[in-house]
Amino acid sequence: MAFGYFGAGMINQAIGLMAVGAVWMIGQIKWTWVASMGLSIMTLAAAIGLIYKLPMALMIGGFLLAFIAWDLMEFKSRVKQGSEEDHLNALTMKHFARLGLVLALGFGVIALTRFIRLRFNFEVAALLTLAGVWGLSLLVGRMRRGND
Repeated sequence: MAFGYFGAGMINQAIGLMAVGAVWMIGQIKWTWVASMGLSIMTLAAAIGLIYKLPMALMIGGFLLAFIAWDLMEFKSRVKQGSEEDHLNALTMKHFARLGLVLALGFGVIALTRFIRLRFNFEVAALLTLAGVWGLSLLVGRMRRGND
């Protein structure tokens, strides 16, 4: 995502994104809230990048990678609390399969954006954004319930 900001000449924003990533990596050692804060900032940065017409593939790809990092940190913290009776290996494999499906769909959307150009007015874009956030929150909730 930072490459997209660098390419558009937004050097300070790109450096800020890299700083957020560094704080995220270092902070997750001590603080569990850092992953959620990092995902929120990266999601906002991707949305702002799309508003400024930065490369969609970099913005969506950056968001997906931030989502992976957040998801794996959340999953790791939940697995730490589990015991062998919880069949952690099977649980981990199921989780990775679901995460792989989400990634395949996300990168599939990126691939489609390379071939299909759609123009939306603001209202349609806002509605699609809300639908995407709602769908993502449902997916995360379902993943959490399915892994409990």
